[in-house]
Amino acid sequence: MLADLVVQTLMITPSGAFSPGPLTTASVVAGAVRPSSAARSGLAVAAGHMAFELPYVLALGLVATALASFQKPLAAVSLAFSLFFAYLTARDGLRSMRGGAGQTPGGRFSPPPFLAGVVFTGANPYFLMWWATVGLPLVGEAFRLGPLGVAAMYGAHVWMDYLWLSLMASLGGGASRLLSNRGYGYLLVALAALLALFGLNIFLKAFAGIALLGL
Repeated sequence: MLADLVVQTLMITPSGAFSPGPLTTASVVAGAVRPSSAARSGLAVAAGHMAFELPYVLALGLVATALASFQKPLAAVSLAFSLFFAYLTARDGLRSMRGGAGQTPGGRFSPPPFLAGVVFTGANPYFLMWWATVGLPLVGEAFRLGPLGVAAMYGAHVWMDYLWLSLMASLGGGASRLLSNRGYGYLLVALAALLALFGLNIFLKAFAGIALLGL
């Protein structure tokens, strides 16, 4: 029944939506470098995430069986983007630590939040596998119930993404306002290291079966 599907979705979604990873870290970075619009930046990250996720969920029945063969290429892409954005974020953090009180966060680099949402969703094989494994029964039941079932299931899921990512961005924005210029620089460097670590974790898990973070 429709109500049962919504309840199941609400119960299962936090295992994917609230898990730490590159998308969460990218939201914190987006908020930290745009403190005056941190929540909006988080919503933009969530919109980018949804722009990839919704078509993927709708097409899942067609791609699920072939997903495993793309795991390693996607992990390599995820690592490359993670390292690239980590480098640019760390570079701006180091500049902030050296720049004195005259600099403001708003002028520093950050990938456009919507783009970050798309990239760190589509290039994360474990997001794709979550929907193809944990989330697959939800998709199957939703499609069995028709368009209303799909809308109800996805609506019950996606609001948590918007809540979580806007919250993470707001926390990043709040931290950047409270910290000194040097402290803000340390925050960016720490976030860059975390982003690189998540990318490396995805890569090693796909290629060597090693989970640095237990994730």
